[in-house]
Amino acid sequence: MSTYFPAPDADEDIEHLLDDVDEDPRTQLDKTIDRIGMGSYQWTLLCLCGFGWMADNMWLQAVAIALPRIQQHYSVPDNYIGIVSSAMFAGMMLGAFGWGTCSDLLGRSTAFNATLFFTALFGILASFSYSYNSLCVLLFLLGTAVGGSMPTDGTLILEHMPQHKLHLVTGLSLFFSVGSVLAALFALFLVPQNSCITSSIPCDPALNNGWKHLLAALGLITLAMFIARIVFFRLHESPRFLVHAGRPAEALETLQLIARFNGAPALAGELGLADVDDTTKTVPDPADEGGRYEAIGGGKEYVPPWAQRWFGRVRMVLVPEWRRTSLLVWSAWGGMALAYTMFNVFLPKLLESSGTKSIEEGLWDVLVYTLGGCPGALLGARLIITPLGRRWSLAGSTLLTAAFCILFVFSQSAEISWAVRISAVGVGLASTTMWAVLYGWTPEIFATKVRGTACGIASALSRIGGMIAPMLGGVLLLFSRAAPVYTSMVVFVFAAGCVLLLSEDEGEGGRSRAVRRGRVVVH
Repeated sequence: MSTYFPAPDADEDIEHLLDDVDEDPRTQLDKTIDRIGMGSYQWTLLCLCGFGWMADNMWLQAVAIALPRIQQHYSVPDNYIGIVSSAMFAGMMLGAFGWGTCSDLLGRSTAFNATLFFTALFGILASFSYSYNSLCVLLFLLGTAVGGSMPTDGTLILEHMPQHKLHLVTGLSLFFSVGSVLAALFALFLVPQNSCITSSIPCDPALNNGWKHLLAALGLITLAMFIARIVFFRLHESPRFLVHAGRPAEALETLQLIARFNGAPALAGELGLADVDDTTKTVPDPADEGGRYEAIGGGKEYVPPWAQRWFGRVRMVLVPEWRRTSLLVWSAWGGMALAYTMFNVFLPKLLESSGTKSIEEGLWDVLVYTLGGCPGALLGARLIITPLGRRWSLAGSTLLTAAFCILFVFSQSAEISWAVRISAVGVGLASTTMWAVLYGWTPEIFATKVRGTACGIASALSRIGGMIAPMLGGVLLLFSRAAPVYTSMVVFVFAAGCVLLLSEDEGEGGRSRAVRRGRVVVH
């Protein structure tokens, strides 16, 4: 007997299976965004969001390059010089959390434009600092602005992208790498000829203004990025945010405008309010429960409404449904940032202290290191659509970064210059791949209602790691030059372990991908 036709008693089971398979997990809003597709609006927005990522790493690299010159300029002892980097990371921590929550409460577009404006403002002011303390304060304020760029920009572009193009969010890390290259290039042209020749302290400040020229130049570049955002492009608020904020009519208008921008006026005319329905399973919003949180003092004082909403958002990310995922993702972010920053902040100093290299030669090595990391963003975007997926791509690139850190230590100990450069480039390539996958995967994991807050907290925790790294690294340098690098290796391994405890289909985006894969297999 032919086995092509199933037995009669199996009919109901097969129909049930096909019903489950054919059920589309997407909401109507998801389908509408997929219908609009990847057009001119999304490509332009992708580039403009990339400016925020570029600014983030550009300023981090600039401070790392300027660190030895700042130490000379203000005659700062070794045990205090790390404060300038820590001040900036402290600001970035507050900025990431503050702007991330702001994007959930006030909208994505407000944070999108404000972060770059304040970054440019405080960057230019930092170039006019008159003391070490004033520089630390200005870099702290700069950090509060630039620290919000990555979580808010990543969230914004993710919510405008069709499902089949979400992997392009990972490609934003290409801009992150270009930012460090840009800082190294400007430093190469502005710093050596405007710095003290020797590394002795004190140094004549009149001969050591190269680092100030660098900050001013990067401030003007950031200002140009901000102007490009507001002059050459009209940003529409995220339709997902508008729907979750109870403004479906505005969400519909936004989708129609985007469709017209993409050259599809017919599609814009077809869209209706039914196309913005986003009925999904969401967790309750503690901020909307109507109660007040009692403050210390016997309940006589109350937390103001804005603080209630702020704490409510945090509570939403820590409900049982999200708690394990949130803690693992945040641990990975904090660990990777601590390890990467400890290596990256001291790299210019380590390279310049190798042998008898001049400032210019040391900066050339930094430039090679930053250039080596550029392909990592594209590599990360490619790896996540291979059988490795997001989980193994992230864990593997993290472990590979740790391996190159060890190679760097051995190469420096043996004073093999070509091996030092290769291992440094290896760290740059592997770590950029790591960050690319992490940045692209994290917004996918969390639901729309908590995405900005969850990503903001993750970024804030990474800034805490970055804030601790310069001070901890300075202490470790007292033992040996290799100690910070060895510590970085251990922390990278810990972060990879946190990633492996996650599943490939973690969170909202992962579950949607799993259902789509199931449909393809059956059909």
